[in-house]
Amino acid sequence: MNRHSPSAILSILFIASIWHSSASFHLPTRPQRRLVSPRSPPRRPTAPFRLELKHVNGGGVVALVPSPIVITEGTTPTYAASNSLLRRVDELLGETLAKLAPSILESIDEQHESDVKWAESSSLPFESEGLTCDIIEYDLVSAKESTPSAQQIAIRTKESSPLLSRDEIQRLKTSAESYWNRPVELDGSSTSRFTYQRKGNSEAHLSDIVKYSQTQQPQTKHVTNLVDELLLKRVYPWVREAFLSKEEGVDARSLQLYVYDALFIRYNATEANLDDTLSKAVYNKQRRKGAGQPLHRDLGYVSVNIMLNDQSDFEGGGTFFENQILSCWNGDKLDESDDTGLKPLKPLGVGHALAHDSSDRHAGAATFEGVRDILVIFIAAAHKRDSQGTSNSLRTAPRWECAARLKSTSRTYCSNSNANNTDQLKCRILHQRLAIEQVPSDGEAWQYLGMALMEYAEVANESVLDLAVHCLEEATRYTPCDGRLHNNLGISLERLLSTSNIDEGRTLQLRERVATAYRRAVSIQSICESIGCDVGADYERVCLNLGLYLSKQDDFMGAVDVLSRVVPQSANSGDRSVELDAESWARQRVMEDASSLLSFCRKQLS
Repeated sequence: MNRHSPSAILSILFIASIWHSSASFHLPTRPQRRLVSPRSPPRRPTAPFRLELKHVNGGGVVALVPSPIVITEGTTPTYAASNSLLRRVDELLGETLAKLAPSILESIDEQHESDVKWAESSSLPFESEGLTCDIIEYDLVSAKESTPSAQQIAIRTKESSPLLSRDEIQRLKTSAESYWNRPVELDGSSTSRFTYQRKGNSEAHLSDIVKYSQTQQPQTKHVTNLVDELLLKRVYPWVREAFLSKEEGVDARSLQLYVYDALFIRYNATEANLDDTLSKAVYNKQRRKGAGQPLHRDLGYVSVNIMLNDQSDFEGGGTFFENQILSCWNGDKLDESDDTGLKPLKPLGVGHALAHDSSDRHAGAATFEGVRDILVIFIAAAHKRDSQGTSNSLRTAPRWECAARLKSTSRTYCSNSNANNTDQLKCRILHQRLAIEQVPSDGEAWQYLGMALMEYAEVANESVLDLAVHCLEEATRYTPCDGRLHNNLGISLERLLSTSNIDEGRTLQLRERVATAYRRAVSIQSICESIGCDVGADYERVCLNLGLYLSKQDDFMGAVDVLSRVVPQSANSGDRSVELDAESWARQRVMEDASSLLSFCRKQLS
């Protein structure tokens, strides 16, 4: 009997391709850090395995070559495993390291310099020295606020230290409303460089609001002074004291803070719920969706989220951090029933702020009712001119930003190289390898490295696929709560399982590892969805992947159980008259496959 429909069988590879095409690569990653005390935010570990620029054979040719590895007593065992994997990656890359690495790193510095110049031309000031600044008192925030001993992942202003008064907020809101209601012919706004566009969300760049108030509304010029004071006397000193001054291996005095971007954001739940086109097409019913942002990383150093209206004005909202799920781990198992204490984190009240590493993956939890206003400021850092040479030279991007840009530009840079497919894959592998060199515990870079290697394995051999699996497993050490990662690990393990040179003992072991990876992904996405994160598409894909895998093992009961999580009891083909974009079409296809597979598995049990 042919147990699986062709469309369902193809979904595994189809889903893998969706991950690649829809991944958001503009988001930075730095090591997961544990906040220890109000004066000691977590620090980034230094690299155990370095690639250094050296002159080769005295011929003046600059190349990247491995430095000697020194494993000292007390070194984290993970680093020894990481070093072994990186050696294998370097052997695979061969001369590509020396050939491409210098130009790749130069392009990163060019991008950094371009963004710094963009910021210099905006209406928002850079950090200045010698100012009398406000003292911003703050507390650490735990993954579970009901459990202070849980991992601490953000800081929050104390009740005595709001960043903005109600009067100041009203001035900002008035200027934002005027900007939003400006005549069309006066629209000189900046294109959004950051946010995900979602129905129900409105945004305005703070720099545009300031410029508009200066040129079109002379009576509101006080907004300029207000914003300057907010940044120069409150936000910059807070970020420097709480984050930058605690960085390990960084000369904080050589860096100047600036605003990469700042957005006045309005989450309007009424608008978001008015017309949920995707639900009509896929489920033929309305769902309670709300207005929010999906899981993502910010491009910057520290993200500051300021609350602008009372909690009584809306239901839901807040910032949910992926690492909050760490509190649900019990040994090597993830307990979905232990998510009762997980809630999106919020500032204490109007004018108060929540600040966190921009690289920490987080979501704007859905606002289900009412309107929620926030001001989000993305703080970045650049070397002062006098700290790195003449004014004409390129400034080197800080390592956390360098890693972020290496990940974000890999596909574009490599596809524009006019190289063949194999060399483009090596170029992408090199980008992630260099990102790990900048930040060794960057779990996302390890994940992207593993996925690039998995693609390369299609034109190479089984040993490359094995290396890809090990890199993905290494990623789980640093980002254990990334549902996409566990899904991709499951896909790679399944592909390894399909190779011919595996003995029976290893086959049984691999089968268990595949199921474990998929189940962890399902649990993570289930928890995120229950919190109010927009992870529906990822949740549906991994449920289909696990359902497919279990059905191939003749575990039809298990397949029915997991597929029933995402396929409604009244599932049908939905409203075909609804016009869908590419993302929604892909999601509709996944749900149709899941519904078909669920029907098939139920028949096998009858």
